[in-house]
Amino acid sequence: MSDETKNVMERVKTIQPMPLLAVIAVLLVAVIVLSVMLVQLNGRQQEASSEEAVAMVNDEPVLKDELFEIMYAQGGADALEQLIARKLIAQEAANVGIAVTEEELDEEVDSIIGESFQGSREDFLTVLESYGISEESFREDARLNLLVRKLAMTEIDPSEEDLIEFFENNTSLFEQPETVEARHILVETEDEADEILALLRDGGDFAELAAENSIDLSNKDDAGYLGYFGRGEMVQEFEDVAFSLETGDISDPVETTFGFHIIELIDRTETVEIEYEDVSDDVMEAMIEERVPQVINELVQTLYEKSEIEYLL
Repeated sequence: MSDETKNVMERVKTIQPMPLLAVIAVLLVAVIVLSVMLVQLNGRQQEASSEEAVAMVNDEPVLKDELFEIMYAQGGADALEQLIARKLIAQEAANVGIAVTEEELDEEVDSIIGESFQGSREDFLTVLESYGISEESFREDARLNLLVRKLAMTEIDPSEEDLIEFFENNTSLFEQPETVEARHILVETEDEADEILALLRDGGDFAELAAENSIDLSNKDDAGYLGYFGRGEMVQEFEDVAFSLETGDISDPVETTFGFHIIELIDRTETVEIEYEDVSDDVMEAMIEERVPQVINELVQTLYEKSEIEYLL
């Protein structure tokens, strides 16, 4: 989303998982687009003859009903089932008195923007526009996701024993992992990196050399500072070297797909083991996140079985 020259390290970092609700919202986008196309096309079919041409190929027509049949065959059935499931969820939420307030919806959308778009509303809107999705459509998806979670919560009531067992089986989720604090200078060629490394080892100033030479424009004027990061946040070659350094060390040139890096390790923190009592609220949240998809799948299946659904296509 960000301009490549604005933030090279955004490309060096691996893509992080989106929050559950954000993932669901994004997955629904494609379904919505296809479903809207199908509904619109079907509506137009009812208004006009199925023999109406949508294109001419060497004076031979491509008919509207041919287009609709192909679209439906290539994904329309799945899109229809998604729409039915959405309708069933909304109906069930209304039946049991579950609703989403505008305040809750605003908070959810803001959370998605903060966690998945680094807080940039501009980037968020740009991505929506690139997919042809209106902000209102996205908000309705977010509303549905919140309904899904609220419905699931009525079925999820773990005991203390359940939570402790979950914690013991997933301790890595709650530990404070080892991190390192580093800065770097990124250049295009190994020869450039060797020259800069020689200057550093001869007493050159890291900040000045970063400002003069680094192609990572996001931090070159901040001494190439990357802050603290854990394992899995940088590309493997970069991570392997950064975590192998001692505090104060400067690496040899490290090649990645983005160029050649010279890394200085500033500080490191060791893994901190956590006791259940310290993170009991986080354990509850993590367990809920894990169980929501299963609970909702079971709920939707039940709703399908007890509902009257008539297929008209």
